[in-house]
Amino acid sequence: MAGEVNREERILFGGMARLGGVDFFGPTYSSSAELRDGKIHIWIDPSNLWQPKGMIERISKWPIVRSIFLWGRVLLQMLGSVWALVFFVGVMAVLYLFVVLMESGTESIGGPLGAVFAFFAAFPILPILLLFFAFMKFSSIGRYHGAEHKAVAAYEKYGEVTLEGAQRMNRIHPRCGTNILIYIIGAALLDPFIDWAPYAVLQFILISEAWFIFGKTKWSIAIGNFMQKFFTTSEPGRKELEVATESLRELLDAERGERGAAEEPVLVSPRY
Repeated sequence: MAGEVNREERILFGGMARLGGVDFFGPTYSSSAELRDGKIHIWIDPSNLWQPKGMIERISKWPIVRSIFLWGRVLLQMLGSVWALVFFVGVMAVLYLFVVLMESGTESIGGPLGAVFAFFAAFPILPILLLFFAFMKFSSIGRYHGAEHKAVAAYEKYGEVTLEGAQRMNRIHPRCGTNILIYIIGAALLDPFIDWAPYAVLQFILISEAWFIFGKTKWSIAIGNFMQKFFTTSEPGRKELEVATESLRELLDAERGERGAAEEPVLVSPRY
């Protein structure tokens, strides 16, 4: 295993797990990998995300402006992944239908059951979160999420991506999107008391600004790590870990100029 090298030499990678695979995002390219027909299929594509430079980069770090850049990047990444977009739209549709169902139940059913319906109509985020966490923990997406973290952590520590290095890493990662999820949950729990609907953009700016301000505090990190460990990631098996490491390795080669994008996927025979 290669020794650690200067941290400034590292490329900053992001990632996103999905059912059956994982996506990684670099400054110039992105990778998408999945296991299919006994082979790991890895697609390398040019990154369509605009990177601010010079004065624009400095401005993008200002309060409020940084939030606009953050959510804009998230939106662009979702638009670049069909499955992520379908998942988001599906969640929003289920949330809306759930609220309608609970409100109709509240009007037609009295007594304790009607009160339960009224409670869930006021706080629809709670059952949605239970379903979301159950989905993350008991489907392959939670294992791929853990594998994504381990692969990135191995690169950040060793400067290279190997299955053996990733196996040694913790699946908890400080840049995980789960860390901002706690602020989204907090804002959602205030919905019955604050009518956010006319101020949806302001709500998301407040969420991200709270995360920028408090996200590096000990209590915020501790809560984020707790949620990653018990709710949004699972320990990956060798299969998920190999898909993630092979995908990130191909992306790293592209970022280093050792290969380019191609219409056909790279096919890798797994060793597990």
